[in-house]
Amino acid sequence: MPSRKADPFRWDILVRLTHWSLAAACVANLWLNETGEEWHEWLGYLAMSVIGLRLLWGLTLAKGYARLAALIPSGEDFRLQAREMSERAPASPGHHGSGKLAVWAIWFTVLATGFTGWFQNTELGFDWGADEWHTWCTWALQGLIALHLGAIVYTSWRQRSNLIGRMLPRRRQPQRQQEPHS
Repeated sequence: MPSRKADPFRWDILVRLTHWSLAAACVANLWLNETGEEWHEWLGYLAMSVIGLRLLWGLTLAKGYARLAALIPSGEDFRLQAREMSERAPASPGHHGSGKLAVWAIWFTVLATGFTGWFQNTELGFDWGADEWHTWCTWALQGLIALHLGAIVYTSWRQRSNLIGRMLPRRRQPQRQQEPHS
């Protein structure tokens, strides 16, 4: 039986594109942009749109582990995760049970951050203190990002798998020139 290491799992192109687009928008808005700048606002809208695209993809054309139904954690997901982690087995395709929860937590927190950012600029949002909600959401998001990065590093080490490679494009192997037969 071939090893899972020999046949590495890769996410489909739209999952990878939305993942890295969302990561770039979050990094730019949390650590590179000034609050209140026009770019800050537009990157917030971009982040929410990217999540919308990913949700639409997961509900319609996505296959296998990219489907939204595959992101609903079950007890079996957590049992498999515990077994794989304790045995240091290479990671299965898709997400662990805790990874599925993390996906939803990050998506909801990004959406809440974007919504509260927009809402704080309305009269009602100003009256209700949406600016404080927005700040709390940004702190929660930063915590989730730190947890996500730590989990990727730990799980990659523990399971001897390159989880980051699953989100990167495949490297093309250079084709060898065959020497002519004499």
